[in-house]
Amino acid sequence: MNAALLKDPIDIYALNTIKTEYGTIKTEYVLKYHTRAHVQFNSENMTVSEGEVWFPTNRTFIVRAYVPVTETDQIEWNGKRWRILSINMNKYYNDMEIQCTLVNT
Repeated sequence: MNAALLKDPIDIYALNTIKTEYGTIKTEYVLKYHTRAHVQFNSENMTVSEGEVWFPTNRTFIVRAYVPVTETDQIEWNGKRWRILSINMNKYYNDMEIQCTLVNT
């Protein structure tokens, strides 16, 4: 992987579960790691679901192999949160391709 392509700063947030004093489980995301990534835009077709037009928003983040990321983490990029769908390790280039979709909040 060309290091010059790693231009976009991203934050990786880990899922943290806390048991409250009343016995309920609260989940929150806490900052885990800050790094740079190469962001690829995945173009997909428009779909119509239940009478609404929907444009899927997916991105591929390419980071170095040593970045500690798991499938339960989320990525913050450009002020938006992205849910990780899959992580593919590429040993030839020593990097990871992380497929993500936009989290609607």
